[in-house]
Amino acid sequence: MDVVEPVCSARVLEVLQHKVHQHLGLDFSGARSDELLRRLRLLALDQGHADLAEWLEALAFAEWDEPRVQALTPVFTVGETYFRRDAEAFDWLARQHLPPLIAQRRDQGCRHLRIWSSACCTGEEAYGLLFLLDGLLGTERASWSIELFASDLNQAFLQRAEQGCYGQNAFRRNNDDDFRHQYFQPEGRHWRVRPQWRGRIRFFTHNLVQGSLPDASKGLAGFDLILCRNVLMYFSPEQSAGVLRRLLKCLRGDGLLLLSAVDAGLATHAGFSGFWAGSNFALGPGSRLPPPPVAASPPPVVRSFQWQPQLPSRSKTPEPAPAPAESPVERSRDLFWQQATQALQHGHYPQGRQALLNYLASPGLTQVHKHQACLLMARSWADQLRDDEAESWVRRALALNPTSATAYWLEAMLAQQRGDERAALVALQKVLYLEPEFILGHFHLARLLRGRGQLAASEKALRNCRDLLGRQPPDAAVPEGEGLSCAQLLRLCEQLMEARS
Repeated sequence: MDVVEPVCSARVLEVLQHKVHQHLGLDFSGARSDELLRRLRLLALDQGHADLAEWLEALAFAEWDEPRVQALTPVFTVGETYFRRDAEAFDWLARQHLPPLIAQRRDQGCRHLRIWSSACCTGEEAYGLLFLLDGLLGTERASWSIELFASDLNQAFLQRAEQGCYGQNAFRRNNDDDFRHQYFQPEGRHWRVRPQWRGRIRFFTHNLVQGSLPDASKGLAGFDLILCRNVLMYFSPEQSAGVLRRLLKCLRGDGLLLLSAVDAGLATHAGFSGFWAGSNFALGPGSRLPPPPVAASPPPVVRSFQWQPQLPSRSKTPEPAPAPAESPVERSRDLFWQQATQALQHGHYPQGRQALLNYLASPGLTQVHKHQACLLMARSWADQLRDDEAESWVRRALALNPTSATAYWLEAMLAQQRGDERAALVALQKVLYLEPEFILGHFHLARLLRGRGQLAASEKALRNCRDLLGRQPPDAAVPEGEGLSCAQLLRLCEQLMEARS
């Protein structure tokens, strides 16, 4: 058998891991080293480097100045976002936080607000904040001074943000037509932010893991509100703690730092206390974590996704030695998970989601733990037909694990529900690439392809589905089938074939 030579030495890999962590804050140690090499291999191919090992060694021992970091940034940054991605965050700001803040400033005779969207990607969050503020201020807008900052490490993202021009993928919610026509004007197949909102946001390059903050010379101080959502989860705990300390120093005395729920555990692990702001986590002076939720009495069971989540197992001492005793933090974390799963199984969605949020805020969560929690949160919203919220949590799950077939399956089902067949097809293809024996994936792919007139491809997907079903006992439940048996799905396949003929 041929021996596969490593693409670089252990020393080169160690140096690359250290520099990526130092300059970008990303942790690719241990089992994630393969992912680091995959990303760098893609970049090498894109840049035309024929000798990968030689390029990696040169990269490892070169000086990582700003131009080099910018050249590496695209392969390490996630650029997939869209307008009103996290409805709960904007709802909380619009209903509970910004109106009292505006009223307070009005009473003080200080009609001035400073807001920073850090890690703004291509600008959707920043423009969303601008639209929200203008809507809240209404006819008073002209008498207010609004300073809105938006930063990202990726300069290409910022260039797109400054242009304010977006394609169809930036508008994914079912009620986006009115929103789009109010704030954007059509330009061919794209939509550009209308003139009255362009040029009012200061976009600039900023590396969250480096540099000194606050920095009054750049205007990075005295903020009323800073949003830093869905980015800390990519950093190591040490880098995350440093980012939080620096951002909190940039707030006014009554300012607020808003994180995503997925980032909450990093904040509490770093010793910061906060409070839940909708499904997001806020840090500010005097804030405290809520007490654990009280288990509710179970009501009648309601329909759900029929998915029984399991807490990702921790490594245990081999038999016959007993498993290590759990620490108080681990016991509390496991309790939150049990409360969440039990509440959701009995239809107590608000209690279940609150327990999940507390679970996500627990110290020491791995990416696997967070991924599972995001999937369960997505299913809870989908059970209540709240597709926008479900999609937001699916995207968080995929950010934590881009190779999750289950997350792409949920994405496909949500896309089908909103009538986006193209997005559903793409998601199903990803599901089957990752898990070729995903039975329902083949069946739904066959249905979608048939509806688009791709009959030969549809029949191939249907044959794959029937072949997989033939290996299962007839009364076995189909994974993700909500109780559907293999025999019942086989009958559906036959009906689809009969309709074709």
